[in-house]
Amino acid sequence: MGNELRADDAVGLHVVRLLKHCMNNRLKVFEGQMTPEVYIGPACASHPTHVLIVDAAELGQKPGAWQVLSQDTVEQGLFTTHTIPAVEVAAEIQRRCSAVVVFLGIQPKSRDISLGLSRECQKAAEEIAEIIRKTVS
Repeated sequence: MGNELRADDAVGLHVVRLLKHCMNNRLKVFEGQMTPEVYIGPACASHPTHVLIVDAAELGQKPGAWQVLSQDTVEQGLFTTHTIPAVEVAAEIQRRCSAVVVFLGIQPKSRDISLGLSRECQKAAEEIAEIIRKTVS
């Protein structure tokens, strides 16, 4: 999820783009951008057991810090506002395909209008993508 016109708000999209070349029968990636609800159907069509939603989140930490977030934490508004809130996307995924949905939030440095990520979020995205690659291989 994310808005690539708002600097580090695009960090989740960058993680997905780093993983696209690794897709296989164990890993499918979808760019939700500002309308993640569009990918609920395609994601569920691949019959996932787990879905990871990655987005910039105000964690109150240093830029680039990241953590797995509980659904309760996300419901309190840590994730950016999209057409449909992340918790609603997660609920619909769980309803349609019974997958376990996990949120991963990354602390942005800036959400100003910009096409590039901060150095901190770039590093976090690369680290997360590498962990995911190792986990599914």
